[in-house]
Amino acid sequence: MIKRIAQAWGFASILLLPNYIDLTSSAGDARMRFPSPLTRIALAHLADFAIVALVFAAVMAMLRKLKAWPTIRWVLMGLLPVFLLVRNLDVFPFDVPNIAVLAASLLWIAALLVLIRRAPAIANRLRNMGSAVLTGFAVFAMVITWQLVRAAMWRPGPQAYAAPIPAQPATKPRLVWILFDELAYKPTFEARDPSLQLPNLDRLRGESTLYTDVTPIAYRTTRAAPSLMLGRKVTDVVYTNDNRYLVQMENSPHWQSFDVQDSLIGQAKQRGVTTSIVGWYVAYCPIFASVATECYWSNDDAQDRGPTWLDASFQENVWFPLRILVEQFVWPSRAWRDGAEWNAEGHIASVKDVSHHALATLETSQADVIFLHIPAPHPPAFWDRRTGAFAAGGSYLDGLDYSDRLLGQMLTILEAQPRWAATTLIVHGDHSWRTGMWRPLAGWSAEDERISDGGKWDPRPVLLMHTPGEQNAATVAAPTSLMVVHDFVAAEIRRMAQK
Repeated sequence: MIKRIAQAWGFASILLLPNYIDLTSSAGDARMRFPSPLTRIALAHLADFAIVALVFAAVMAMLRKLKAWPTIRWVLMGLLPVFLLVRNLDVFPFDVPNIAVLAASLLWIAALLVLIRRAPAIANRLRNMGSAVLTGFAVFAMVITWQLVRAAMWRPGPQAYAAPIPAQPATKPRLVWILFDELAYKPTFEARDPSLQLPNLDRLRGESTLYTDVTPIAYRTTRAAPSLMLGRKVTDVVYTNDNRYLVQMENSPHWQSFDVQDSLIGQAKQRGVTTSIVGWYVAYCPIFASVATECYWSNDDAQDRGPTWLDASFQENVWFPLRILVEQFVWPSRAWRDGAEWNAEGHIASVKDVSHHALATLETSQADVIFLHIPAPHPPAFWDRRTGAFAAGGSYLDGLDYSDRLLGQMLTILEAQPRWAATTLIVHGDHSWRTGMWRPLAGWSAEDERISDGGKWDPRPVLLMHTPGEQNAATVAAPTSLMVVHDFVAAEIRRMAQK
């Protein structure tokens, strides 16, 4: 009995691995993304463990009573490894071609058939070994269970705080730094689709310096954002269970605490320059709690690979992953559609919330430096440019349309303020549109396929810089690292401190 319970528990841990791996990762990536406790999500995964284990144990108990059980055992031995391999392809740290999966599966089944017919003694030993391995997965399941319990007990740092900032004179310099996540240069300016109009980006481009050959710092936001803050390339990050933010720097294998004092926000604090942050995905407020004057951050997106969502009910977070699991094998197109809608619903909530706080901050904040990290045009698709409303099922072009409209609202607010004449404005992406990442995932549309020319990737993000009083378009065509943003912001902070 104990052996069979262990096998059921171990099977559940491997089958559900893609659902919870982000929550148990040593890198703490899930903790870095959410400003709210993950208790309900962790408990939902544990509930799924129990459900899958009970179903597996019940099915196996019924099969063992059948006369055909000896044959069924061999069938299960041939199919279960293939089933678990296919299920966990998303967990692999590298892409596994479909042809390789098919070849490995056929080779395993063929080898097993040969052993059953030609070397039954070896086949029986192999079967017993497989049973022992499945039982041994219970050890893995125990570790994972403890990690999920720890995730359920984790508590985040602050989501928002603000110190009073007195009203500033109209002549005092100000910097507004806007990071539109995944804002790519090529579809925005260089090869814009005829169906898309971006009047606000075009207007700003006519009064700014546009960099046309920007080299990104990193492929992922979690590396790009801290790199921009430090002025040095961050190659990996860890956000620990006790909310310590650790980074690995380029050419160094050692983990070190993120030096908040050396960051741009820390430099501003040391020079008496006030700062306001509105962010997404990165734990801005806990990280910069000792140096930022004002801060708000949020993320309502569905958990990467979950598929779970903080705003969903506990019951939804229990049943939806199991539903998608079944659909992936019996109705893949339905799983694709349901997963895309689930992810879009969460991202819509993120875009609405962060956009609202960004506009409110621009309207009311007296901070000298305002940094806004906007979750657009970042997929999954969340906007319909034809109706001008939030909706699932669109494309990257729809995200660009929303970003342009939001920028227009921002410019309207800024240009009506007395400090606009003394305001420097930076608009850029942290990386370009990562077609290779999104193309295999639910939500990739036919329009995405068309405008990307079959998923071709151009690495250049947008970078626009507008200085006070600038009225003409300028272009920098020379190759430029996105790190120039850090250097520019650092120089602006020093200039502000001297005023």
